[in-house]
Amino acid sequence: MEYAIETVNLVKRYPTSARKGRNGSGGHYGVARVVSLSRFLSAFRGMRGPFIEALRGVNLKIRTGEIFGVLGPNGAGKTTIIKTLCTLVIHDEGEVYVDGFDVKKKPGEVLKHLQAVLPESRGFNWRLTGRQNLEFYALLYGLRKNETKDRIDYLLEFSGLGERSDDSYQRFSTGMQRKLLLCRALLRDTPTLVFDEPTAGLDPTSAMEFRTMLRNRLVREEKKTVLLSTHNLYEAQEICDRVAILDHGKITACDTPDNIRSMMVEEKVFSVAFMNTIFGKEQERMVDELEKIPGVHGATPEVDPDSNFHGMSIRLNRNMNLSTILDILMRTGLQIRTMSTNDPTLEDAFMAITAETAEQPDEPRSQEES
Repeated sequence: MEYAIETVNLVKRYPTSARKGRNGSGGHYGVARVVSLSRFLSAFRGMRGPFIEALRGVNLKIRTGEIFGVLGPNGAGKTTIIKTLCTLVIHDEGEVYVDGFDVKKKPGEVLKHLQAVLPESRGFNWRLTGRQNLEFYALLYGLRKNETKDRIDYLLEFSGLGERSDDSYQRFSTGMQRKLLLCRALLRDTPTLVFDEPTAGLDPTSAMEFRTMLRNRLVREEKKTVLLSTHNLYEAQEICDRVAILDHGKITACDTPDNIRSMMVEEKVFSVAFMNTIFGKEQERMVDELEKIPGVHGATPEVDPDSNFHGMSIRLNRNMNLSTILDILMRTGLQIRTMSTNDPTLEDAFMAITAETAEQPDEPRSQEES
């Protein structure tokens, strides 16, 4: 199967209001009225009102064995996509497939091939150990007794919880609880995993460990397909093979993080720091000369109240050759302490794309098939 997840013109609407009955929405004087099933269904079908389109024609093709990120501001529709894939929400239009199975027609097969890992979900008994909690869920999932121990041992070692597996859950840190959630999700060994904000609430070290486990262990070694929704753009840039930017229910860009950065942000910043330099007329002429170079968009000197010239930032075309700039700096005789070039980040591209909400393009920006 080439695509682990595929959505075709996916549309989901949520009603914002419904008509009340003639006598209001509740019973008379606080007494509930008995309503027949037929009347209830009739009233439900008769609901009308304004709708919010949470998803507006979303097309995604997530390849087997890749890490795919869905990025977007709050309310963009990321959670709705996840709930649709998990069969928790029924879409209104379009088609959704998980490993080739239609989520509407074969939800049971879909849930055999996909497992969601949600940070807010718990369901663990605080008095039981990590191992005992996994044994309980293995029983619920119907795992055979002879395979349960080996599977749990493997997952505890896989996640780095082996030495703490006999500690009670209440003694687990937030990072350890998140890893136990992952172990529970992997009990059934589904080929596709869906994460919603996987590192939210984790300290930097735990977040880095979790990202490394996702990329190196789950995808590279276990050959899983991972779909993650995240607000952490650094995280998406570091571990995702491709990302889709979702804005107002539509995919506005879908490509590799590097390609999206290249498409949307054409500038880079060249920064240079000087030693023992005073900003005078010669340095003013140098700044003017730099700004006249084709491809340079601006040069900003850093000068303190005592006219000490500490450095400058030069905005220029992303692929520009720096030779001309360096020739001017060296000709002026400045003593250079450090130099650095900052390429645009995925966050820069994200801000540029979401700022264009008025355009709402019908097709996503992409340099390859999405």
